[in-house]
Amino acid sequence: MVTSMVSSVVHPSVLSGAVRRVEADSVVRMVREHALLRPDAVAVESAGHFLTFRQLWGDALAVAAGLKEAGVGPGDRVALWADRTAGVVTGALAVMALGAAYVPIDPSHPGDRTAAVLAGADPSALLHDGGPSAARLPQVRVPVLDVRELVAAGASVAAGRPGAVAPPEPELPGPEDIAYVVFTSGSTGTPKGVMVPHASLANYVSWCGELVGGAGVGSPLFASLGFDLAMTSLWVPLARGLRVVTVSGLHDQGTLFGAREDKYTFVKLTPSHARFFDVLAEPPRYDLATRLLMFGGEGLDPALISSLAPRLDGVRLLNHYGPTETTIGCCAYAFDSTRVPTTPTVPIGSPAWNTRAYVVDDQLRPVAPGQAGELVIAGRAVAAGYLGGRDAAAKFLDEGDLGGAPGRAYRTGDMVELLPEGALLYLGRGDDQLKVNGHRVELGELRHHVLSVPGVADAAFDIVRGPVDSLELFIRTKDGTTTATDLPDTVREALTAALPSALVPESVSLVPHIVFNANGKCDVAATRRQLDD
Repeated sequence: MVTSMVSSVVHPSVLSGAVRRVEADSVVRMVREHALLRPDAVAVESAGHFLTFRQLWGDALAVAAGLKEAGVGPGDRVALWADRTAGVVTGALAVMALGAAYVPIDPSHPGDRTAAVLAGADPSALLHDGGPSAARLPQVRVPVLDVRELVAAGASVAAGRPGAVAPPEPELPGPEDIAYVVFTSGSTGTPKGVMVPHASLANYVSWCGELVGGAGVGSPLFASLGFDLAMTSLWVPLARGLRVVTVSGLHDQGTLFGAREDKYTFVKLTPSHARFFDVLAEPPRYDLATRLLMFGGEGLDPALISSLAPRLDGVRLLNHYGPTETTIGCCAYAFDSTRVPTTPTVPIGSPAWNTRAYVVDDQLRPVAPGQAGELVIAGRAVAAGYLGGRDAAAKFLDEGDLGGAPGRAYRTGDMVELLPEGALLYLGRGDDQLKVNGHRVELGELRHHVLSVPGVADAAFDIVRGPVDSLELFIRTKDGTTTATDLPDTVREALTAALPSALVPESVSLVPHIVFNANGKCDVAATRRQLDD
């Protein structure tokens, strides 16, 4: 059954999520409660090893004690060398328990990106979990601490093991203390740190946790921890007392989608990731691996769901939307493969708990239902702003300016419309990067038409700037070959028949792969480079 999960419409173009009281004001308190009430339940499964909630909490207290001894205190920031390991999960929890904020850094990122994040974060310590990637740790002028050494240290022995004594608990963080800082790409090329408070994270995991339910074993953690996309798969299971299963990488199909006696509660991935697996000789049987499939990070094309449908028997589907500045996710739309929406993209649905969605024009005035407008998110989902206040005035608002009560609001830059059923439909970005010679390009609509052409398995778009801007299209065939030389012409003909001439790509190129980055999102530059190989 397709549902939009709308709680109420407070204005014809303002949607309000359910008003709910979140009992615990931080993920830290949620994990601590599970450690007390169900201590022997598995919290983290990593490379064949298992960490119970009691052990996870005890290890986190040990690491927090080590951080405190090194001079880290509440309000500080700790850079976290974020491999997908049990130790890194422990380290993130420890930093938050101490009242500090963790700043995840993907070890695979280029040195310049890492240096920019460290410069912006100004951390008080660098925390890592040893292992091969520790050889690439950056040179810093702050203490560098190993999670495993802190856990094993005599003065900080973890609880839950024979003869062990738990370190004292620090004063746990308050709702407005910052839980983590994630750096996103900035308009000037310098990453910006998004500060997310504990109350916002607690609101998110509580709302999302209710959507995914409690049945199943938990969730696989495979996306880069340097982005917030992975945090759904990390904190939602732990907040519900379920298991996090660390996965070596994006392409570990066996761990991600192999048949399981006890299925995952949910698997979250990007549409690009799903399309990659869909063209393999043996694509995943999602119905054997998970109870729910969650999509996020990109617009979701209905054609993809139709392609996956034979392997989705009984699997619930959730389209998940939210910029980093709205705490991982702020809207969702539940549906199933038996009733795929006929809209150009699957709707993004309705807001999270204690969160409101405004659809406005460029003067922040509400637009009528069915008309395109910018999506502004307000309420509990909104982050505390950018570290150092960078660019905050242009993006973060007071909800009072929108006609609501005073509070935080965020201009997403995304264009949406309110459908008759009361769900939001994503139309694309609203800035000049999605215009070609003054014409707005709705990539969701373009993708919908391209993927409808027989033989096309995936597509990526780019805008080539010049005296006359042009749209560039890259397509991949279902078998990954580049011998179907007539396919580009077929695609252009199909688009010419369906779209205004300004929106038809000037060039269409066959590529063996649509490349996506460590976060599972399309990397257009890397996709184009294949033409030169």
